[in-house]
Parts: sequence; structure tokens; C-alpha cells
Amino acid sequence: MLTGKRVLICVLFFPIGLFAKSIEVIEIFSQSPPENLSPKIEYRYLENKFQHCKPETLLSLDSMEWHQNTSEVVRVPRNNSGNWLRFRIVNLSKHPVIRTLSLYWLNLPEAELCSIDSKGKYEVFYSGNETSTLFGFRSLLPHFTIQLSPQEEKTYYLFIQTNENIQYPISLLSESDYESQIHIRSAILSFGCLALIVSLLFCGYYYLKTKRKLFITLPILFISISLTIYFLHGKEFSSIFKSDHSILRHSFFLFLGMTHLSFFLYLASWSIEEEGTTHRSPFFGISGLLGLFYPLIVSFDFWYENRIWILIINYGVMIHYFYKIHSSLFVFRSYSEICYIGSWAVFFLFSVFKTVFQFEFYPYNWLSAYGIIFYIPIFFIVSSFLARKVTNKWAVEKILLKRSHLTSVDVNACIENLMRLLKRERIYLKQSLKEEDVAKEIGITVHQLSEIINTEFKTSFPSLLNQYRVEEAKFLLIENPNETTSHIAKLAGFSSRSSFYLEFKKATGSNPNNFRKTNPFY
Repeated sequence: MLTGKRVLICVLFFPIGLFAKSIEVIEIFSQSPPENLSPKIEYRYLENKFQHCKPETLLSLDSMEWHQNTSEVVRVPRNNSGNWLRFRIVNLSKHPVIRTLSLYWLNLPEAELCSIDSKGKYEVFYSGNETSTLFGFRSLLPHFTIQLSPQEEKTYYLFIQTNENIQYPISLLSESDYESQIHIRSAILSFGCLALIVSLLFCGYYYLKTKRKLFITLPILFISISLTIYFLHGKEFSSIFKSDHSILRHSFFLFLGMTHLSFFLYLASWSIEEEGTTHRSPFFGISGLLGLFYPLIVSFDFWYENRIWILIINYGVMIHYFYKIHSSLFVFRSYSEICYIGSWAVFFLFSVFKTVFQFEFYPYNWLSAYGIIFYIPIFFIVSSFLARKVTNKWAVEKILLKRSHLTSVDVNACIENLMRLLKRERIYLKQSLKEEDVAKEIGITVHQLSEIINTEFKTSFPSLLNQYRVEEAKFLLIENPNETTSHIAKLAGFSSRSSFYLEFKKATGSNPNNFRKTNPFY
């Protein structure tokens, strides 16, 4: 465990040759603003056999070749034996300076910092995590307290035992800046926890009121997402079990698999809510189990080398089934449905950014690393509220559909009027005929007309018209052998030649031309 306490190991006088190599000097003053040290840091990782801060280790390291990091983020491939970084700081002010060296990543089981001043004085520090936050939590970002006397210059060697490639900035902050950073982190954590609690209460209340399984699987998904983010940015999962097992050290992959599974549970409950059958498909079940491949990435070299395919396949089936099961919402009949689909679309976007970054296929930036953290609290509340609104709208529509529109209508009289319009007035010959026009002519509503046709004729309004139009077309084809089929289609009331051919073949099993040839005396 990292103690967080500054430990003075010894005081040695190293040879002047220790500083023979030229290192870019970082100049600070008593009132210096926060500074990103990443572009001024040197690193080495090849053929590294030295571990931990020791005087003899630094002597050996200093004689080796170092590489200059040139970007705003330290990017160094992970070394199984640990990685070494180096930088030099000088205090140009007339007052002592205290700064906090902050590493912007959590998953570092071990971090040590050594320093040597111009006189050869050697010190070693262990990463601290004992800074209390605004709400009593602890900051788990590795950090070190650096002290420099007036005009003092020191070279620092940072040893990092990391579970992933180094891909994050390293900054030098004042004590007040660091405390502000901790307060912001704790505020974000508190807001996220509050949003999770509110969404869980929403879902719990909705479940008790409606007994819909959707409001059980949705909070399970929220909890899974929250655990994934917390153990990636809040606390090391392996510290709970005091184990260095690869899956526990790389908890992101473990919880990513759990989130994948819980996402498919949510999809299954939504499919049930819509009375769909997609969730019964064996391919749907297999797609949900694909999340089991995520933990394999850190367990076997083969899966690690091919992790990009796991990423593509898993997110591919997630998006595919999300669209398939929510297809009715993509019609965008209401603002609630638009907002619901939109909230999920943004979630997928940030989730893909985060996963691609964690899989080391995308460079560090604030959006990919932290975008989902800021969005998740909003997503939890919005999606749970809108899920209730959308499903409630469906429930109302189902109730309305069950209620007959014909309780106050003389059905027989309506049927007689409809048959008069079809047989005597031949209204089907009008290409632009609408159901609203017929309903108005009869003196009933569109819903009432639709229900009469559905219940009495066992078909729909367009199909009923097409039946009469096909019969008319049969007669016209025989009576007008020299007329083109396109003209016949228009005379029979069809709006296009293609729809005429489709409906004619559906009704007769033959196209108009063949019908004309085989039935010359129809």
C-alpha cells in the first residue's frame, strides 16, 4: 500500500557527473500558475531492469539514454518492470516553494519519486492519497509534495508501476490549486451519486406503480455503469480484495463486461414492453454473452492483441439491437421519444470514446477520458424519466385502442353508405382519395371508419379500395386491348404503374399483360 508519507532515505553526495546530461529546466516562482510538465519530461522504457528509488539505481539510470516527451500528455508504452520519468525544477524566487506533483490517472499500483539537488542530496517520496475532500472522501490520484528552498534546483526521477500504457498529463500545482481540484472531483462524485440515487428512486417508484420489468433492468444498468466509472476514477478495485490478479487490477474490463450483459437485460425488458419477440432470438442471447470476452483481454495475450475486434463486435451488436428493439421510437412521433433516443445516442458516443481510449486506440484528451463522467448524471435522470413517459404513452394508446369507436354509431347504416360509395359512385376511381374524405361523406370519424372496415371486411381501407380497383382494371384490360397498362392503371384509380402491377399480381397471381393474353373474353 502507498503510505502517502514523505520519507527521507539518506543524504549522499553524488558525483557531479550525475548531472552531466542536459535536461530542460522547469522554472517556478512563489506565485507560479499550475503548469503541465508533460512536454518537459524525459522517459525511458526499453531494457529497463531497475526498480524503485535507490541511489545506485539513479546512478545507473543517469548514464543511459533518455527520450524527450514532446506532447501535452506523457505517452510511454507500459513496461512490466515499471517506467521511469525524469524532469528538473528550479525555484527562482527568494522564498521557499511548496508544490503538488499530480498524476492524472488512478490505475497506478505503485509510484515513487526521487530527487537529487545540485549538491548530491538524495530524497525519496511515496505517492500520497490521504488528502481529504470536501465531503470527507479521499483523493486517490497519485500525488507528491515537492519543496524547494530559494534558488534551489533539483532533478526528479519518477518511478511508476502501471497497469496500462502511460497516457495522461502530469502537472505541478500549488496547494490551493490542488485542493480546488480535489473539491471539484468530490463535487462531481457527489453529483453523480445524487443523480444515481434519484434515478433509482424514480425507477423504484415506477416499478411499484406499474410492475414493469423495465424499471428493474434499467437501474441495474445504471449501477453497473456507475461501478465501472467509480473503480476507474475513484478507487482501485483490487484494493478491496488486496489482490494483484490481472482482472482485479484492470477492473474496467471486468465491469465493462457486466455493463454489456446488463444492457442486454435492459433491451430484453424493453422488447417485452413493446410485446416484441427479438429478445427470444438465440442470437440475441449470444450477443449478450459476448461481454464475457472483455475480461479475457487482460487474461490472455491472444485476446489482448485482438481486442479491437472484441470492441467492434460488441459495440456493433449493442447498437444493432438497440435500433432493432427501439425501432418504433425512431419514427419520432413525440418529443419524449426524440429526447429518449437522443439521450442514448449521446451515451453511446461518449461510451465509445471512453472505451476506445481505454483500449489504447485513441490519444488522451479531456473529452474521451472524462466526457462520459460529466454526462452520466444527466443521462441517468433524463433516461429514467423519459422511459416512464414513453411507456406511459404506450399504455394510454393501448387503452384507447381497446375502446371501441362504434358505440354511438349505426354500423349497418355506415356499411350501406360505404357500399353505395364503392359500387354506385365508384369512389375508388379517384386516385387521390383519402380515408378522411370517405369518413366525412358517411358522417363518421376516421377511427370509426377504420374499425368498421377492419371488423366487417377483415381488411384495411387501402386494401379495400385496391380490391375494387383490380376488378375495374380486369374489365378495362379486356375492353380496351389497345390501351397501355399505364393508362389502364390510371383509369382504374391507381396512383402509379408500379403499385398497379403489385396489387394486380397479388390479387390474380399474374401481371396485367399476361392476364390480357390469357383472358381475351373476360
